Amino acid sequence: MCAIVDVNVSHEVFGSSRPEAGERFFKWLNSGEMRLVVGRRLLDELKNGRAQEWIRQAILAGAVRQETASTVDTREELLFQEERCRSNDTHVIALAQISGARLLYSNDKELHADFKNRLLINEPRWKI
Repeated sequence: MCAIVDVNVSHEVFGSSRPEAGERFFKWLNSGEMRLVVGRRLLDELKNGRAQEWIRQAILAGAVRQETASTVDTREELLFQEERCRSNDTHVIALAQISGARLLYSNDKELHADFKNRLLINEPRWKI
């Protein structure tokens, strides 16, 4: 299973004092049962703070799936032109569409609405 971590909760997953949900998510990532998916823009956002070293090591170990920048950028531009996203995170929706990731860790309510929008992400169903 592939998952996306929004930058607004990266401290909850990769920080030193994680809430219970962040701790479970981090353990799940480390177990190898779930792979983190990143694209150029999200990867750039996550490179700030404690996530940077974990992601760098996980990419080298094959535990992170990295989508090509041009593919995500092209899909993001299409989403931007369609104006269907309520959030300002079209790059996250584009990444989910391309990668098939259907698990999102985020506190952004507008991004939640986009992730639940069947016109944006339909099959397979999602979890937030």
